Amino acid sequence: MRRSTSDEAWGGVEEFVALSSALSGFSVTELERTGMADAYADFVAARVGAGPCRALLTAPVAAGVLPERLSEELLELARSITQLWYTGSWTESAGSAPTVVSARAYAEGLVWRALGGHAPGTGRPGYGSWSEPPDGGAVGPVAGTVLSVPGPAPGPVR
Repeated sequence: MRRSTSDEAWGGVEEFVALSSALSGFSVTELERTGMADAYADFVAARVGAGPCRALLTAPVAAGVLPERLSEELLELARSITQLWYTGSWTESAGSAPTVVSARAYAEGLVWRALGGHAPGTGRPGYGSWSEPPDGGAVGPVAGTVLSVPGPAPGPVR
């Protein structure tokens, strides 16, 4: 199969993002803010080709509800695109191991936004923050340990 470009497959990144919005439940603006729209549109087009992409675009997908008449191939593609946005990984078919598109794709996964946080090691306070005491914590007797004991300190261990 010849690798398709996103323009051949989707007609443009805007169409891919609009479809992705319907599938993911996130707005077009939220998806664009991830900075992954171009990369994902290109990735999917190269992976599956223009035919299935165009077919999914013309299917009546609205507000994340897929019609029962959608073929198994298009349902799988819709699931894979949704998983791509949420996790930054692509699953070729049910039961196959996922492929992480890139470290940035993992970090920008919608799952982290849905949880109200950042991917481990990618957001504030950042990588290596575990080596510093948190704000407001007292440094304990062993170098680098932090004590945050509410109330009276415990007595000696016997």
